[in-house]
Amino acid sequence: MSDQNWSDDVNPSASDEEILPDLYAARITGRPETFARLRQEFELDVGCRAPHFEVNPDGSGTMLVYATEERIRELRAAGYRVEVGENVSELGRQRQKEVGEGDRFKGGRVTPRGLAEKTARGRERGPAS
Repeated sequence: MSDQNWSDDVNPSASDEEILPDLYAARITGRPETFARLRQEFELDVGCRAPHFEVNPDGSGTMLVYATEERIRELRAAGYRVEVGENVSELGRQRQKEVGEGDRFKGGRVTPRGLAEKTARGRERGPAS
């Protein structure tokens, strides 16, 4: 995945050539055999982890995926039960506004504070003890 340059309303790729569609958190519910077929039919984004299934009281399962509106339409058209949650792309854009700009350490002239290990610039770290 490449770094992204974010603006207020769009999320263009680093090259500004393509505007990526927003992703939504979506929950797909079905029988265990449904998920085997689902994973063969569709390439799904399950985040930075293996697919996770929640078992429901009725024996069905629910899997969290991240999908575009188009992919959600495709899943529904194929007969899958999909519940759409929050727009995680918009959430990411909002959170990016919280990130500061510039060099808060002023090129090494300001010492970092906090619980992290402070290392000298250019010095290689040895093994953790």
